[in-house]
Amino acid sequence: MIRSEWIKLRSLRSPAWCLIALLAVNVLFGWMIATAQARQWDGVAAWDPVRASLSGVIVTQIAAAVFGVLAFTTETIRSSLAAMPRRSRLLAAKTLVVAVAVLLAGLVAALLAFLAGQAAIAARGVPHAGLTDPGAARAIAGAGLYLTAVALIGMAAGVLTRSTAAAVTGVIAGGLLVPVFASAMPEALARFVVGWWPTAAGLRILATTPDRDMLDPWPGFAVLAGTTVVLMVAAFVTFRRRDT
Repeated sequence: MIRSEWIKLRSLRSPAWCLIALLAVNVLFGWMIATAQARQWDGVAAWDPVRASLSGVIVTQIAAAVFGVLAFTTETIRSSLAAMPRRSRLLAAKTLVVAVAVLLAGLVAALLAFLAGQAAIAARGVPHAGLTDPGAARAIAGAGLYLTAVALIGMAAGVLTRSTAAAVTGVIAGGLLVPVFASAMPEALARFVVGWWPTAAGLRILATTPDRDMLDPWPGFAVLAGTTVVLMVAAFVTFRRRDT
């Protein structure tokens, strides 16, 4: 089943383009954001060069989410179920293939973005980080884990909605737009969204400097991971029970 899912996934153009976009855009935006933040740093404010170079994840999570959605919605499920009637095994194999593909692509993208971003920061004479600095390796690995979680959320949305458009819209709106518009919300709600909304909390895995108003890196990622597990369980239950 795993081999079959891998063949199906790599034979489609759209998922492959999503991974290519994830790699290219992550490096480009990591370099751009690191350069912009280094240019604006005044030498006094708190400075996190690692997170600056990995901030492209905020944009490339869209590619990861779309990849997860397309992994399910572009397939003719009836044909797959004819070959493998055990629905849980089919979805488990698909989940594993999606997770491994995005994790590997995310780790490579994060490493390249880190190296490009730190080179840009160093070129401006601003304090920069190396791979052996505290928290750097964890943040790079965390970027890959974050993108993997978002891809699985996208796949869960595809299973639950059975619609590419609805799933992509829901994931982008819920994962990206809600945190962006937090400043326009009432103060109490805005604090909750900034600190505890799954994608906002999950991005704490990229931080290497403490923030008393935010969750620590691993607890923040645990919020995102828990949300991913809940949605995947709902997807498995729904996929097993409904007609296809």
